Amino acid sequence: METSVIETVAKYFYFTSLNEQLTFAASFRVLIELKSNGWIEPIHRDRWVTLLTKWRTKMRKISPRDWAHYPDEKGFVPPDNFNTAAWSKFIASGEPSEVEAVLLSRILGFTDEEMASGLGVTVGTIRYRVGRGLRHLGGYLES
Repeated sequence: METSVIETVAKYFYFTSLNEQLTFAASFRVLIELKSNGWIEPIHRDRWVTLLTKWRTKMRKISPRDWAHYPDEKGFVPPDNFNTAAWSKFIASGEPSEVEAVLLSRILGFTDEEMASGLGVTVGTIRYRVGRGLRHLGGYLES
């Protein structure tokens, strides 16, 4: 399976939930669906967006599973000095469509066109959401 799709899906769910176990459970389901539909290659990135956002709403209903084989095994190892405080505030209080746009655009690197196609909105709407979301997130970074 393409490494880029695995990383993209895992990062999406991690930054959506900030919960490793939920990330694993949701990622597993999405990767199965992507593979069964033949959408693993990067040419299907707009379909990745559609599927990720569909599963975001379902994610809360998934029961997290323990993925580690050993008690001290780590799954996601963030970089040194990795701080999610501002991001946590942003996802808790930000407009969901703006949080989604910032996550897809700035963290995962989807193009405006891929996002617009995957979400069924115009490119202008995507740019508006990203801009507002970045301003909102910036407020948390300054404080």
